[in-house]
Amino acid sequence: MPVLVLIRLGLRSLMLHKLRSSLSVLGVVFGVAAVVAMSSVGEGARRETLAQIEALGIDTVTIRTRAGDEPEAAPALRTSDAESVREVVPGVRAVAPVRVSELPAEVGSRSAAVTVVGATPSYREATRLDLARGRFLADLDVSDRKRVAVLGASVAAGLFPLGDPLGEVVRVGGDWYQVVGVLEGRASPRGRSAVLRTRDLNRCVIVPLPALDHGLDPRADAIDEIVFRVSSPEAVVPAAAVAQSLLQRSTGGAPLEVVVPREILRQRERAQRVFNVVTGAVAAISLLVGGIGIMNIMLASVAERTREVGIRRALGARRKDVAAQFLVESSLLTLTGGLLGSVLGLGGSFLIQGFAGWPTAIHPLMLLVALLVALLIGIGFGFYPAWHASQLEPMTALRRE
Repeated sequence: MPVLVLIRLGLRSLMLHKLRSSLSVLGVVFGVAAVVAMSSVGEGARRETLAQIEALGIDTVTIRTRAGDEPEAAPALRTSDAESVREVVPGVRAVAPVRVSELPAEVGSRSAAVTVVGATPSYREATRLDLARGRFLADLDVSDRKRVAVLGASVAAGLFPLGDPLGEVVRVGGDWYQVVGVLEGRASPRGRSAVLRTRDLNRCVIVPLPALDHGLDPRADAIDEIVFRVSSPEAVVPAAAVAQSLLQRSTGGAPLEVVVPREILRQRERAQRVFNVVTGAVAAISLLVGGIGIMNIMLASVAERTREVGIRRALGARRKDVAAQFLVESSLLTLTGGLLGSVLGLGGSFLIQGFAGWPTAIHPLMLLVALLVALLIGIGFGFYPAWHASQLEPMTALRRE
C-alpha cells in the first residue's frame, strides 16, 4: 500500500479520537521538551565557557591574591615576583605584572564606572590583546610614568559615542590620561553562567603600571596579579605548578588563586558530561513512559478495530499492510509529540535565558535527534500492537463483536 495512503488513513483514524490521541502523546511531548530545553542550557554553557577560555588564552596562566583574603594576612605580590617568574619558569613567552582598581572615568558630562588596569607593554602579548586603532603601551610610557591610556571597546563607545577618542583626554579617578589606543571588542562573561572569574576587557582602561596608584597599600611595587603566557598549551600545567610554588615561597605562604584555563576547560567538560547523562536519563524515563502509553493506546485501538481488520483481510489486505497501518499511526503520534515537544523546549530555553539569566543555544542537530528519537519510539512501541493486529485471522476477527 502506498505510503501516502497509509498516512492519510492513519491521520483519519487518529482524528476520530482526538482527546485520546492528545493524552497519549503527552509523555513524548514532555520528554522531548526536556531534552531540547536542557540541551540548550548545556550548549549555551559550553559556548560561554569556550568564549571565556578563548578570551583568556588556553596557553595563559593568571596568578592573583585569592579574593576575600585580608591583605594584612600575608605579603601581597610584587613586581619582583613577575621578574622571578620570567627567569625561573620554563617556556615563558611573556610576563605582565598587573595592578587593578575600580574607578570612575569622565569625559565632559559623560561618565562610566571602569576597571583600571595598570600594566606593562608585555600585557598585550600575555593576554592576546588586539587593537582597533592607535597603539598599545610602550616601554617609555612605563619608565617615564606617562599618563596615557588604552580604552576598552565599550568604554570608548560610551565616553566618545560620536568622535574618535585618539588624542583626547579622559579623567580617571581624578587624574587625566591621554588616549593612545582602543582595543578590539571581545566576548565577555555574563551573569551566573560564567565559570571563570574573568575581567571584562571591554570596560577596562589600561594605563602604565607606575601611573596607577595602588590605593591603601603603601608599597610602590605592590601588584594584584601576574599574567604569563607559555610557549605551548601542553606546558601550561607544569609551568603553573612551578610558578605557584615559587610565589608561595616569595610571598611567605600567601593564599594564591591560580587560573589555568586549560584545566578549567577539562573540568568543565567532565561536568558537562555528567550533566548530559543526568539530562538523558530524565528524558529517557519520560520517553519510556510516553512509549508505554503509546503501546497501550495502540493495543486498545487494535481491540476496538478487530472487525475492521477482519474486513480488510477478507478483502485482500496482506498481513504487512495491516501492520504498516498501525505502525504509521503510532509513528504519527510520536512524531507529532516530538514536534510539539521541540516547540515547547524552544520556548522553555528562551524563558530560562530571559528569567534565569543563563545563556542558552540551540543546536540544529539536537532538534533533528529529538525528532528521530520520537519516531523510533513510535516504531519501537508500536511494533507489538501492529504485529498483533496482523496476526488476526479474518474469520475470527469478523465473528468478534
